[in-house]
Amino acid sequence: MGSLPDALIASQVGIWETDLGNDRTVADAVTAALFNLDSMQAALGLPLAAYVEAILPADREAFFTSLDRVSEQGGVFVGEYRVSSGARGLQWVLARGHFERDEQTGEVVGRGIVVNTTESKPNWPVEDRTFFALHKNEPPLERLATYALQARRVVDDVGEHERSALRLAVDSLLWAVGRAIARQNHF
Repeated sequence: MGSLPDALIASQVGIWETDLGNDRTVADAVTAALFNLDSMQAALGLPLAAYVEAILPADREAFFTSLDRVSEQGGVFVGEYRVSSGARGLQWVLARGHFERDEQTGEVVGRGIVVNTTESKPNWPVEDRTFFALHKNEPPLERLATYALQARRVVDDVGEHERSALRLAVDSLLWAVGRAIARQNHF
């Protein structure tokens, strides 16, 4: 995953990638902290269950329902749920990603961001905000997030010399889009 810009760490926006077929989720230090996981282990990849363990039991069914849909069809995953972040206690997380199914292998890989939205939840209402949306007729910010996630994947294919600068630019764009989506939806 590489190092993250200080702005991403300070803003509590993290990046993740999951391979559902191989049950391996790789995440940056921000995502690991939100899910109370070791950042070194998260960078190497952990089973999805390690992340799900941090999700409050009351929010897990909606999380899995949405995840099941994208694992069958691919598409956009957007959900908000609560996690237990160790010493930081209960945190609200907005996750957004795009899942693609490889037509030849059938494997499903997803890439996305998580945003800590706790500060925008003064009363922490308990409500189910996890949902699934296909990328047809997406609002502009959602489309931009999808394209930025696709750009992040392509950056990994770029030569070593150019990769770090491009990764920094795309990560900053993902941070800005994540914050804009959170503000727009008042999460």
